[in-house]
Amino acid sequence: MRRTVVLVCVGVALIIQSAILVLACGDKLLLLGRGIRYQSRQTPRAAAVLLYVPPSTRALVDPKLESALKEAGHRLRSVTTPTALEEALRSGQFDVVLADLADAANLQRVLAAAHIDSFVLPAVHLLTADGRQQPKNQLKVDAARASKEFGVVLQVPGKSGHYCAAVDKALELKLKQGRLKTP
Repeated sequence: MRRTVVLVCVGVALIIQSAILVLACGDKLLLLGRGIRYQSRQTPRAAAVLLYVPPSTRALVDPKLESALKEAGHRLRSVTTPTALEEALRSGQFDVVLADLADAANLQRVLAAAHIDSFVLPAVHLLTADGRQQPKNQLKVDAARASKEFGVVLQVPGKSGHYCAAVDKALELKLKQGRLKTP
């Protein structure tokens, strides 16, 4: 009987020692070496962004786009006419010019001819003007072409983080291009 009690006690002690330690939920994260990552909406480099929205594409613009860029710390100005666009570009104060994919190539040529150092960020619209979904194969072709030609593309509508990431990547590409141009 005594031997049985000793064996049971030793068995219980071994089970208790081998049991997984149960901690509170925050302690588990800290034990793994990670804490909770708080996502900041502030961008590392604030940019001056010019948003060109002609009347033909006004219905396609996501209302979250402007608020997301402003919340991230970017300075944003929106123009709707070609003359307002020219005036804004002549000031030379914009790092990124966000325009529709249809206008982006022409706009890039105009900027290059005028020696304006702004990066053109094309926007591919996922919806048509009447609110229907664009054909997926056409979207893929447009996005691939824009990505190849410009290096980065913005898909509208999208998530706030994607908008900020596209502008940040455009700034990064602009800096790389600037470094390549200087001797």
